[in-house]
Amino acid sequence: MQKPSAKFIVVFNLVQNIPTAIAMSVTAPLLVHQPVFTINLLANILIGFVLATLINLLIPIPKIAMGFPALFKLNPEGFAGRIVGNIPVCFIFHVIIGLVLNLYNVRAGFPVRLFGDIYPHVPGAVCGRADFRAHRQTADKK
Repeated sequence: MQKPSAKFIVVFNLVQNIPTAIAMSVTAPLLVHQPVFTINLLANILIGFVLATLINLLIPIPKIAMGFPALFKLNPEGFAGRIVGNIPVCFIFHVIIGLVLNLYNVRAGFPVRLFGDIYPHVPGAVCGRADFRAHRQTADKK
């Protein structure tokens, strides 16, 4: 399979990823009962678009999506092959974009966010989240 051109990747990301980025940037704050700020919304959409485009340009996503099902002797064009082929692709996008957007949005410092992302089951005080919440609540009262 031939790698898509840079023009195709940019246009594809505009059509596919901008609506997804908008939906995620609006839904995520609402799920945790936070207001949606226009500045953050636009920044998240722009960062997500740039990261998705760079990932598609630098990593052979179509080759991964077609090759991974072959490891399990599945037809990459079949339903099961497409599901299995999307697992590593989604993992790549999730790890890179999720980590960068978490670091950007929380701004609590890299070590705090890294441990918060790696160990979500650890109590918040260990990861520094309790301190961050207390700081935010104190700042809100002022």
